[in-house]
Amino acid sequence: MLNRLIKGIYKRLPDALHHQVKYALFFKKVPHLAHPCGFSEKIMRRKVYPRSIYTTLSDKYKVRAFIAGLWGEEYLVELYAYGKELSYDIFNELPQSFVLKANHGSGYNKLVFDKRQIGYAELYDLSCGWLQSNFYEQSREKHYQGIEPCIMAERMLLDNGTVPNDIKFHCFNRDGEIRMFVQVDYQRFAAHRRDIFDLDWNRTEIRLGLPNAEIPAERPSQLEEMTLLANKVANLFPYVRVDFYQVAGRVYFGELTFTPGAGLTLLLPKNVEQEWGSYFTE
Repeated sequence: MLNRLIKGIYKRLPDALHHQVKYALFFKKVPHLAHPCGFSEKIMRRKVYPRSIYTTLSDKYKVRAFIAGLWGEEYLVELYAYGKELSYDIFNELPQSFVLKANHGSGYNKLVFDKRQIGYAELYDLSCGWLQSNFYEQSREKHYQGIEPCIMAERMLLDNGTVPNDIKFHCFNRDGEIRMFVQVDYQRFAAHRRDIFDLDWNRTEIRLGLPNAEIPAERPSQLEEMTLLANKVANLFPYVRVDFYQVAGRVYFGELTFTPGAGLTLLLPKNVEQEWGSYFTE
């Protein structure tokens, strides 16, 4: 009874207080929302006071037009279909393998390797569940509040028959001084591991929530191209994470993220929290 009461009160807290309590519980210290210093504090502030453009660019459908204009359409993963629901006509027209996703939050995705093995009814129910979910109410990240949900079906990218690594550029901009670190996520749907590299492809001592891979990824052949593309986005924002895939020597855009991990991921060593926070102003 007491737990339900506490949860009810917590759920009804204003966004600013909600995030401060959540931060304090996770990091075991009181945050400074008005004058944030650390990386996670600054991400927390963004969740409460986001720029309007974060809503548009966090929309996995609308961001495609932004990237096409900034980089070119050749960097977009092929979009087979999108709409307010997964109709049977859309399902029938899709190839045997594809990625089904929703545009309005995190975690709304399904890799379909063979649609004959899963069927329309199951995917319809799954997609309806996504569309009925209010990601803002779950995460209280305000820039997700204004995204109008839709369903998207994209080409499935495979590298030698397997899902490629996620290559994510953490881009910092402090008064025009750009710094970048490259996060590589391995086997996101299995034994998930993560490394952080510098731009010379040295694996750093930085840990971001997960253990290192036993064997670090080889330097991507298109690292320079991805760095140039990420730099174009980095020039527009104090901080943004720019996600890529590389398949068969070709670079594809993944997504833009302004509040990675909702700012609730432990950075190690401990000094990195303040160091990354010093690389941009909010």
